[in-house]
Amino acid sequence: MPSDSGKTSDLTRRTFSLSAFDEKVINLMATKRKQSISETIRSIIHTWIESNPNLLKDIYDIDLTDITREIEITDYNQVIQDSIQKLIRYAELFNEIEFDILAEQLDISRKILREIIFEHKNKLEKLGVKLRIRGKLIVKE
Repeated sequence: MPSDSGKTSDLTRRTFSLSAFDEKVINLMATKRKQSISETIRSIIHTWIESNPNLLKDIYDIDLTDITREIEITDYNQVIQDSIQKLIRYAELFNEIEFDILAEQLDISRKILREIIFEHKNKLEKLGVKLRIRGKLIVKE
């Protein structure tokens, strides 16, 4: 069964060997679940990791909370950077725009939009966009 390539194409690929017994069990699981062998193996690994946080911490000194937080920060920073790039493109289209409309257009929360305007002001200005908030409007200077 082919995997959903749209969902997994950006995931790291690994190659490994399975014993005949393990391969048979995984093939049967994949068939029962109606999913690919790689998706079945990925699911087994994920379930094991989530079921064994104490073992991972005690034996390997791996804290799943730290890893989750690190990934969330990376994802959040990527959202910020992607939103800044979109905002630069959209800024050509307005002199002023309602705060809510711009947040919706960028597909981000109002809080993230405020952070971009306040915390990334210098970066925006270097990219040629000076923005100010005036009431419910974002005004381009």
